[in-house]
Amino acid sequence: MSRKFSFTVSYSVPVEELHRAITSDELWQARFEGATTATLDLSHDDGPGTIRVHMTETVRPDKIPALVRKVLRNDLVVERTDDWGPLDGDTARGVFTGTSQGITTKMSGTYEMRPAATGSEVVVAGSVSVKVPLVGGAIEPLAEQLQRRVVESEGKFIEHWFADKAGA
Repeated sequence: MSRKFSFTVSYSVPVEELHRAITSDELWQARFEGATTATLDLSHDDGPGTIRVHMTETVRPDKIPALVRKVLRNDLVVERTDDWGPLDGDTARGVFTGTSQGITTKMSGTYEMRPAATGSEVVVAGSVSVKVPLVGGAIEPLAEQLQRRVVESEGKFIEHWFADKAGA
C-alpha cells in the first residue's frame, strides 16, 4: 500500500526567476557545497530551461527516527531525482522519484511551479511506499515528512541564495 501526500512551498520571487534558478547548475552546486555525505549529478539532456538533478545521501544515524533504525539492515542511503521541464507561460512542471537503500522505500510525484500573490509557489504531490513487514505503514508518514522537510529546506536555501545574489 502507498501513502499519498501534497504540500505547497512559497517563494518571494517571480516564477521566471525561480525557474531560472532551479534549472541552473550554479544553485545546485552551491546547495551541495561541502556536503560530505551526499553526491550530486546534473544534466540538461532535455534542452534549454530543463534540468535533471540526481542526489544521493547517506543519512547520519542520529538523523534517523528510532523506528526506522530498528529495521535498518545497513546504512540508510536516500536517492532522489528531480526532472524539471521548461517554463510554459507562467508555469513549469517537474517530476521526482526517490528510493532508499537499507530500507525499501519508493517515492514519486510531481511539481508544479506557478505564480502566487507574493511571488511564486511549488505544489508538490506524490506518494510513498515502504516495503517493511508490519511497520511499513508506520514508516510511510516519516518518509513523507522527510520529503517535506527536504523541499522546504531547499526553499529556504533558494530564498537565501536570491538574497545573497541581490546583495552582491
